[in-house]
Amino acid sequence: MFRVLSSVFPLRSSLRPEPIPWLQETYLSSFEAQVVATLLVVAVLPVGIRAASHVRSIVRRRNGRQLAEASAVLVLASIVFLSVYAFSVIWQVTYVLSVTLETMLIDRWLAAQQLISVAVVVIAYLAIRFVNRSIDKLAQTNALTKHQSEVAYHVTDIGIVAFAGTVLLTLWGIDLTNIFIGAGAITAVVALTARETLTAMLAGFILLFSRPFAVGDWIEVDETTGIVTDVTIFTTKIQTFGDKHVLIPNDQVTNNPLTNYSKNDQLRIDVDVGVDYTDDLEHARSVIVDAVGDLEEIKNAPNPQVIAKRFDESAVVLECRVWIGDPTMRRKLDAQTAMIEAIMDAFDREGITIPYPQRVHAARDDSGFRVSGPNPEETGIRPIND
Repeated sequence: MFRVLSSVFPLRSSLRPEPIPWLQETYLSSFEAQVVATLLVVAVLPVGIRAASHVRSIVRRRNGRQLAEASAVLVLASIVFLSVYAFSVIWQVTYVLSVTLETMLIDRWLAAQQLISVAVVVIAYLAIRFVNRSIDKLAQTNALTKHQSEVAYHVTDIGIVAFAGTVLLTLWGIDLTNIFIGAGAITAVVALTARETLTAMLAGFILLFSRPFAVGDWIEVDETTGIVTDVTIFTTKIQTFGDKHVLIPNDQVTNNPLTNYSKNDQLRIDVDVGVDYTDDLEHARSVIVDAVGDLEEIKNAPNPQVIAKRFDESAVVLECRVWIGDPTMRRKLDAQTAMIEAIMDAFDREGITIPYPQRVHAARDDSGFRVSGPNPEETGIRPIND
């Protein structure tokens, strides 16, 4: 039977080298010997699995997790292949493997296509790993923000995968014209039905390259003030000082005035105070400057300034301007509170009045005027007092 199969399947001789037939005739000719040999192979399998785990641990310590997983898979595949071959030798059915390999034989062009395809996939995978590691290194040097890193990951990965897919489709003779036409039609439909989403996405890329703020900055946009907690392709997440989490579409961020209070290392705080019209304004200004000049919450340079701002209904309004460093909302509120308390104490000591809103009513000096009209006596109408 083996002679007949050898003439039909030429791979049989390579699967049964010279020692194999002798081992089969000498030690594996009986059913009992075949059962014992099978049990021995089954008993050796756990040892091989432990060896694969040990190899993975060693490679992981030296070369990283991904290479360790690849090494473990390679060892396990080798163990499985050797086990299958051992069973086929023990039970003298190596011709089954010959039939399998015979059906797997392909021509040179198909083999070349497969090899090139595998090479393209491997190169694309290595390129993605290299680019992602480069982005991580840039992020560690603060050259890229977290938002920029995430966007760069997705853009580069999609670009590499798209390029590799185009190469593979061209290699296997698939016409890309119809694909591009279909993709264009789909893009047009998506652009019409999801204009707002696409606009927000484009605005996200604008924020990526312009970098007007970063996570952790104190900003004000579209009447919303707070701390930036996250920035994605589509939205910017802000935590307000009222502990509300607000999601603002990126197109609104780019289309509205944006104030970044954290961009500079200082912030000016203005406090208005009213002074009575009878008080000396020059003296009041110097008292305010002396009162806020020694506060720990404000900076010494620039120096505090006090200007006359406007005439109010019951007071002359003075504006006190001071600066704080490393601006945050807490520092701003603390400085503003300290300024008001210091000004009130200084005004009390100096006898300067902060007037309440009031109106003064005064009678005219002239004798007035008469309202023209019919005489009540002539009309017969008596006054109500009568």
